[in-house]
Formats: sequence, structure tokens, C-alpha cells
Amino acid sequence: MWTVANPGLGEPDSILSESRIRSAKAANLRTLQTTLTSAQSHAETTGWTALSRDAFVDRLVALVPEIDLLIRGLDAQAAALQTYSVTVDEIQGEQRLLEARRITADTDLYDLQFGKTDFAQPGDTFIFMPTTVLQTRREEAFEVAYAAIAAIDVVWDELATRRRTADDVCVRDLESDQVLGATAWFGSSGAAGSSVDDLIVRMNTLSEADLAVLIATNPDLVKRMLTATPETVAERWQQLGEPAQLALIAGAPALLGSLNGLPALARVAANRLNASTRITEIDAESAKLGSSLESVEGYFEAVALLKELALERDYLQAAADGDIQLYLYDRDASRIVEMLGTPSDETRHRITYVPGTMSKMGMFYDGSVQRLSQWFVVSHPDTVAFVYKDGLFPGDTDGPLGEKVGYFGESALRTPVGVADANSAAFADKTGKTLAAFETGLALDPWLTDTASIAIGHSWGLANITSAEVAGAHYDSVVSLSGAWMPEEWEPHPDTNYADFSYEDILQSAQGLGVVGDGNNPRSNGAFDAGPFYQGPKPFISMDREGALILNPSVPLDNHNLVATDDLNNQEVLVDLQELIYG
Repeated sequence: MWTVANPGLGEPDSILSESRIRSAKAANLRTLQTTLTSAQSHAETTGWTALSRDAFVDRLVALVPEIDLLIRGLDAQAAALQTYSVTVDEIQGEQRLLEARRITADTDLYDLQFGKTDFAQPGDTFIFMPTTVLQTRREEAFEVAYAAIAAIDVVWDELATRRRTADDVCVRDLESDQVLGATAWFGSSGAAGSSVDDLIVRMNTLSEADLAVLIATNPDLVKRMLTATPETVAERWQQLGEPAQLALIAGAPALLGSLNGLPALARVAANRLNASTRITEIDAESAKLGSSLESVEGYFEAVALLKELALERDYLQAAADGDIQLYLYDRDASRIVEMLGTPSDETRHRITYVPGTMSKMGMFYDGSVQRLSQWFVVSHPDTVAFVYKDGLFPGDTDGPLGEKVGYFGESALRTPVGVADANSAAFADKTGKTLAAFETGLALDPWLTDTASIAIGHSWGLANITSAEVAGAHYDSVVSLSGAWMPEEWEPHPDTNYADFSYEDILQSAQGLGVVGDGNNPRSNGAFDAGPFYQGPKPFISMDREGALILNPSVPLDNHNLVATDDLNNQEVLVDLQELIYG
């Protein structure tokens, strides 16, 4: 049982499990309901005697609504549990933040009490601080420390109140034996002619159970409300009351998990549910593929697919458990954005990291593409980073240009099909607009609005970022990590800092030949602050004991990949990056 001292106590995953049990029972009842309706139809067309036929049909007619009532009750309970799970999860997150703030406040008070605080201030001119000044500053510091602790206690009490309210609401809905008809109006012609603002006002009057029924039975209504520009989505989301927000997360996670304009934490909560749904699909796919292992013809293909599904499942299980935060996830469309760090009133920097050519979903599953962003977040807790891949990247699959290059072009170029897209202005233009819309959504998040925005692009990722700038995105800083190129129509923003960090690598060699981005790259464009190349850990050419020259063919590519990692050999770059972003 939770207490005021621990309002977040509980297991959201177990609560979600109970919700799924009820949903499964409702699904079984729906199957039965369909069977009974079919039986009713068949009975009405048989040649039975009038008495026996009518009695049977009457029984079915009475039974169908009874089952419908049970379905509604189970759906309401499932929705209540899902909403409760989301609330408990949010309370746990806020409690962790408050605990960290309390530790800081208690430490400050301890330092004051035991004389460990330095009361010197910038601008002091005296050699020895006068006693009166020292006493005044000490008293003021105590007032600030006690006020900070008192403020934390107030917010902590509010968490307990929210948990108590959530408990009461959940208990009430679980004890409800039916779903009332308060949602009927939303299916009427009056609702169809009402403005979205009117719909939101009415939604805010519904109970949690009615909201769940409304969302489940009126998906088009939800789309009408929330399928809009990021600015409009953010405005409407703020108009919705918390019960409606939580019900939407629980009832329409597929829509909300990819909706630009929603707060990041709302999208992460929705995608936590989406991850659980995808896990169920993976288990079904894996079971089906398992039968292919019995066939010699499909054995090797099935083994490879099973391995891919296992990696995806492990990753999504971590997301469902809350260990990974997904801002976006759509496996079929190759869309994934992982959020590192937690937005709060203490967030001061937000980073969008766009990896380069050949970036695939599997690089998220194994954690390799997140390393650099994770380094920033761990080193600077006031930072929230988004590792971005919204759609196909060059080399991810065959791609538009890859189809034209074909097998023989791939063999001649000795590159995977699709890499040709990395030098395509049309491809960058399309992906740039998508990234610009993503950035608009981030900037509307209340926790992220006033933060310093930094975009870091590795290789082709810079082409994506600068194309987003052409489409209207704005950053305080744009960082090129051996960036590929900028569009012809790109112009540096006067309020943006641009910098390039590169080793001598395979891309720099190609840029020197003028074959990348028509020669418009960070090292040729004066907008970017680009110092000398960093020295990689290995030389391009070395010498053996007898003085013979040895070519190290892997070094150019190794250097290109090194610049976007937290590797010890990349420490000089990391130090300079840190200085650029944090000062």
C-alpha cells in the first residue's frame, strides 16, 4: 500500500497486465456476440414451427445486449486500469525528480548548518568579510534553503493527493457494473456539426469510463480533434483535462505516439503501450516462423528473421518496462526516435542527433547509435536528447535512387543499394520537411520551449538537418560531425552557431574531389567554424620493421565512424563539443 512518504509505490506493468486480461475477456465475448447474432439470423430463416423459433430468437435477442453490457463493463475496467497505470507511472517519474531535488536542498542546508558554505559573491572587494555582512548572507541563505524544502514538500503533498484521487477514480470505475450512455451524443448529427472546441468542452465533462468508451467507439472523432498542425495539436491538448488526456493515451496510443505537438512525456507513455502491442505481434510472427524451421527451403531465412525479431522484442520490452523512452516507433515505416533524459523544469538543453548513411533500426536495438547522445545526457543532467530516424535513411533499404542503380551499379560502386540517396537533393528535401515538423513539435513542449536547441548531424545527418533549416527549422547551434553537405538553397541563420568536427576520413576525401553535395560542405563553406582535422588513433600509412610502407585501408572509414562515438579515442572531439554546447 502506498503512503504519503512514497506516493508512487506500485507496479504499472502489473496494472497494465490486469487491463489486458479484461480486454482479452471482452474480445472473447465479442466473438461470442457475433456467433449469437449469426445464430439469430439463421434461426429467423429456418422452417421451425413458429413457437419454438420465436422462443429461440427472443432468447438470443435478450442475450446479445446482456453480453454487450458485460463487454462495456470489461472495456471500462480495462480503460480505467490503463489510465491508472499511466498515472502511477507519471507519479513515479515526478517523485524521482522531487527526491533528487530534496537531496540537493538537504545538502545545501547541511552545508549551511555546518559552515561549509562560501558566502562570497562576485564583486566583493573586502579582504575579510565583515561579520554583519556574513550574518546577513547566512540568514538569507537559510531562508532560501528552507523555502526550497517547503516548496518541495508542497509538490510532494500534491503527488499524494493525485495518487489518492487516482485510486478513488479507479476503484469507482472497477466497481461500476455498466457503462452509461453519456457518450451517445458524440455519435449524433449535433456532434458532427460542432466545433472541435465544443467537442473538447463536452469531453471534459465525461467520466473516465465514458471517455474510454468514446475513444474506443469513435476513432474518427479522435482523429478529427487531433489530426492537425503541431501548433493546433498543442493548443487542443492543453484544453483537454487530465482525465481526457490520460484516456486518449490509453485508448488511442497508436495515434498519439506519433503526433507532433504533444508533450514528449505523453508520447513516450503512448509508445510504451504501443511497444506492448508490437511485442504481442512479434510473438505471433515468431511462432509462425518457427514452423518454417522444419522446412529445409525456408530454414536459413526463418533463422535470420527470428534473430531480427528477437532483437526488436528485447528492445521493445525495455521500452514497455520504462527503461527506454520512445518518442516515436513504427517498425514498418522505419520510424524511430528515442528520447534520452526526462523533460522537466530543470531542462536547459535539448539535442537532436541525426545519424548518417546506413543508419538502420537494428542500430537502435543494439544501442550503438545512442552512445554519443547518452554521453551528453549522463554528463549533463539538464539535457534531453532525441536520437532521430523518422523514415528511410540512405542505404537503409534499396531507396528511390537505389532502385535505379540496381545490382550492377551496386557492384561497381562497391556500396549497398540505396547509398546513392545520400547525395540526392530531392531525398534530402523530403526528409528535411519531416525533421522540421518534428522540431516544431518539440519546441511546443512546455518543458522544452525555452531550452537551448542543438542539432548534431553525422555524415548525411547534416544534410538532413540543413534541409530542415531550409524547411523552417531553427537551432541555436548546428554541429557537423564529418557532415556530408548542405542544400544549394541553404543559408546560415544569423542567430545560429555552426561548427564542424572531423578527422581526415573517407568522406573528406570524397568532398575534396567535389563529388559530394556539389562541393557545398562544412569545410568549404565559411559559415562553419572548422579547425584543423583531428588526429585519428591509427595512421593511413604505416611502416614495417624493414621500412616498407603499409596501407591501412580501414582507417578512412574507421575515422568517419569514430567522430560520432563516446570512444576514448574520440575524447578530444568530445571535450571540444562539450565546450561548444555548454561553454
